[in-house]
Amino acid sequence: MAIRVENLVKAFGPHRAVDDVSFEVADREFVALLGPSGGGKSTVLRLIAGLDVPDAGRVHIHGVEATDSKVQDRALGFVFQHYALFRHMTVRDNVAFGLEVRGTAKREIGPRVDELLELVQLRGFDKRFPAQLSGGQRQRVALAKGPAPRRAVRRARRQGPPRSAPLAAQAPARPGDHLPVRDPRSGRGDGAS
Repeated sequence: MAIRVENLVKAFGPHRAVDDVSFEVADREFVALLGPSGGGKSTVLRLIAGLDVPDAGRVHIHGVEATDSKVQDRALGFVFQHYALFRHMTVRDNVAFGLEVRGTAKREIGPRVDELLELVQLRGFDKRFPAQLSGGQRQRVALAKGPAPRRAVRRARRQGPPRSAPLAAQAPARPGDHLPVRDPRSGRGDGAS
């Protein structure tokens, strides 16, 4: 399993935001956390990412106990609700930024950026600036930015249904792969690619 959470609990004063939450997410699987506003969805994501500490429960990432690990040691890529794109940089430069700051060899950056832009169906948009993109295209740039440093797991948070649902349903991790969608409560999935 890419991520396994066991019996997570997090309270803020007398309010239990997360109450005994357990689920697993397989590698390359998309899972959505659904629930009402204030239902603890963001808190669960923050606990997985290490941005908050659970009161009880465990977090495992790729089979390694990560509950007490630092954020930077969890090998997670982040895609924020507000896309956090640099307005003065092109799409290509935005995606390349994470690779550059981590000291990736210059010869590896171009091919990796090309791979990610192809993955999110933005090949040909690489010279545009964020202001020249639709909201859905900006979201896809942010998705490409998240895994640019080849992090193990991507974590996304957005309120409401995705604007580019067909893209999410058809975007394989690699050509020929498929990404099943599974309900973590029931374990059932549709296997759609």
